[in-house]
Amino acid sequence: MVPPRSVAPRVLPAFTYRIFLFLAALLLMVALVLHTDYVVDRLKDETQNLCHVLARFLAVSTFEAVEDPGMHAIFQDVVQNITFPIVLTDPAGVPRAWKNVGIPPSAVPDSVLDRAAATHVIPPEVRRIQEIASRLDRHASPIPVVRLASPGILGFVHYGEPPLVRQLRWIPYFEFAVIVVLLAFGFVGFRSLQTGEQRSLWAAIAKETAHQLGTPLSSLMGWTALLREKSAGSVDRAGVEEIAVEMERDLDRLAKVASRFGQVGSIPALVEGDVTEAVSGVVAYFRHRLPHLGRQIEIEEHYEPVPRVLFHRELLEWVIENLIRNAIDAADKWNGRIEVSVAWDRPRREVLLRVKDNGRGMTPEERRQAFQPGFTTKRRGWGLGLALARRVVREYHQGRILVAESAPGQGTTMAVALRVPPSRA
Repeated sequence: MVPPRSVAPRVLPAFTYRIFLFLAALLLMVALVLHTDYVVDRLKDETQNLCHVLARFLAVSTFEAVEDPGMHAIFQDVVQNITFPIVLTDPAGVPRAWKNVGIPPSAVPDSVLDRAAATHVIPPEVRRIQEIASRLDRHASPIPVVRLASPGILGFVHYGEPPLVRQLRWIPYFEFAVIVVLLAFGFVGFRSLQTGEQRSLWAAIAKETAHQLGTPLSSLMGWTALLREKSAGSVDRAGVEEIAVEMERDLDRLAKVASRFGQVGSIPALVEGDVTEAVSGVVAYFRHRLPHLGRQIEIEEHYEPVPRVLFHRELLEWVIENLIRNAIDAADKWNGRIEVSVAWDRPRREVLLRVKDNGRGMTPEERRQAFQPGFTTKRRGWGLGLALARRVVREYHQGRILVAESAPGQGTTMAVALRVPPSRA
């Protein structure tokens, strides 16, 4: 029967927080874009209405009437207040007035325009204005100037977008960039805060565990000394001595556990050593105690010659114990098989430790969450073993720990890779 999987409730709030943060940013972005589009459309409508008013004004006054001094003053006032590109042409397309097109009105005399309209010979400076009018027509259709109650077109009003409209079109992109930057900073800050909280939590748990282990350690040491004294006159002295030896081994193991947890909140010193020796020692400890655990499990060992690496022995043994203990729990109770191997990956310059079991394996979702604090597939457990093992390997030893292979019903292979410096290869 597959043990029920339990996921710590701490994982869901963080994920939900990120989802809500993303949705809020998305809604804000959509609202800003819609508002900007609304403002741009309003400005375009106002520009078009102004051009229609200007066309009606020209239709009433006609181009010829503009030459009247009084009408000319009114026309200049109207054109002077225009802030967008505009070109006024006659029916033949000859420019008669323009503004905000990059060419000052005084650059082309009226005599040149009159000659172009009469002879249909367009000089270069007039053709430049006609090309500008054509470009304006690509964005907005020209408005014809039609005299009221009289057929015929007097001219056309060619106009473009006001500078403010063009600037507003870039606002959504600018807003999007700002939101992305804020989200990035927020995500980094949230992850840093979450990581800091987790580290503080694990360090506090570890130190409290070390403190709690101190009392039974002292008591067991006292009982061991008393047992040795009592065994001096005992008939079965060899049996009592054997018990005392095993108790001392377990006491040493408890002392190591306390020391390991005490190291979690600090930076341990790494010492050059033989990884294979550390691994074989842990395997021997578990192999000797498997019968007492009620398990019929075979442990196979495969060791290759590997370079010496820098590691903290107690902490690395802790990682190995976690992997082997998980393999024992996952393996078949009466026909279990665990393979422990140490190999040298020369291309990657890494010493590889693998622990493989023939247990139930993991689903893809379980593989993704295997190292999350609080995640466990066991009926009982806090889900801290692999999380602390990852910290020991990645942060203290600058190595890698991963689920190398796993599939439902096909067992699991866990791997630890410790990098070997070039000077020690």
